[in-house]
Amino acid sequence: MSGSYSNNQGVASGAIPGWIVPGPGGAGWTPRAATASAITTGGTAVTVLTGVINGGYIYNPLTAAEQKIATAEPLYIDMVGTPLSTAAGGNGTTLTLAPGAGYQLPAIASTVTLKANAATSAHAFTVFVW
Repeated sequence: MSGSYSNNQGVASGAIPGWIVPGPGGAGWTPRAATASAITTGGTAVTVLTGVINGGYIYNPLTAAEQKIATAEPLYIDMVGTPLSTAAGGNGTTLTLAPGAGYQLPAIASTVTLKANAATSAHAFTVFVW
């Protein structure tokens, strides 16, 4: 694919394109659902997924309406430890996803646990893995 792409992920036209790469021997990866797609209780981390990750994405929606809360806020994710619900509460491995930001989950051959946290209960996010 040629051409330049805007990195303004706040609008659909600015999203960076992604491709699903075939698995070994040309076999495709099978998408699977996450264990959680919302923070149950604000300030308490949820396990988003556990297992082998062949790739995927996690997105923190841009607007409060998409997050299903009153005011849009950051989402904190961690593949090593348990994230807290503030930027100051990270343990050195926590990533902060501002509203509208996403993170491409790397292909990891071993079992991993991805956790997420936010300040507000019911904060929704989008995740898909294969």
